This record gives sequence, C-alpha cells and structure tokens, in this order.
Amino acid sequence: MKIILSIFMLICLCGCDSEFEDFVYQEYQLPAKASALELNIETDKAVQINDKDEFQRVFSNFPNAKDIDFNKYTLLLVKGVSTSGIGEIEKTISITDNKYIFTISVKKNTTTVMEPWYLAYIIPKTSEENIILSVKYEFL
Repeated sequence: MKIILSIFMLICLCGCDSEFEDFVYQEYQLPAKASALELNIETDKAVQINDKDEFQRVFSNFPNAKDIDFNKYTLLLVKGVSTSGIGEIEKTISITDNKYIFTISVKKNTTTVMEPWYLAYIIPKTSEENIILSVKYEFL
C-alpha cells in the first residue's frame, strides 16, 4: 500500500503545473522537411528568435509555421549542412548556471550527397550570451 501511495503522490507532483519555471525546453516542429526547408539563417550557429517580426521574416515562406509566445519563450534555430549523407543526429541539451548548452553531433555516412539539417527548440526567454552551441561532424 505504501508503494502505491508513493507512486500516486509522485504522479500528482509531476502533474502539477508551475507555469514555466520548470520548463527547460521543447522541440519545435518545423513546418517542412529539412530538404524542403530553406531558412535564411547562418550555418552551425545558434540563431535566436525573440519576437514575432523576426519569426515572420525567417518563416516568411511557411505561413503555417506554429506560433510561439515570445513574451515567455525564445525560439532557438540551428541550421547545418553535411558534406555527405547523414546517418543520424545526436543532440544533448543541458543547463548550467542559467546557460543552455547544446551539443550536436552529426553522424555522416558515405553517400556523396550534401544534406541540410535543421533543429529548433523553444526555451524560456533568454539572451544570446546564455546559449552555448557545439556542432561536430563525424563519420559513423
């Protein structure tokens, strides 16, 4: 009985909504596949979007892009191009001292096609100095 009660209490605590203090990040669903997506942003850099005007500029060709509440959140975009095919993309996200550390490892395969990739995350409103990005390309 104690075990069941403990599990129930844990579920209740996890289900409580404490606004966005506990919000760490959420993957943002991009409006198209990477091969069909062409965003005018720098490659292998963390690009922050903190307002609706910048969002509309970047996603101008994609009117169905999902809206974001920029009063609370920042959209973080990363664009890259692999010089060969992509087998997989590994990503880790951690927070240390209010800094977001994004580590992306693009595992290339032996195909000779250059392949674009994009990642997008919604994070609590932050500034550029709080984002650390590391992108590496390596063969499987």
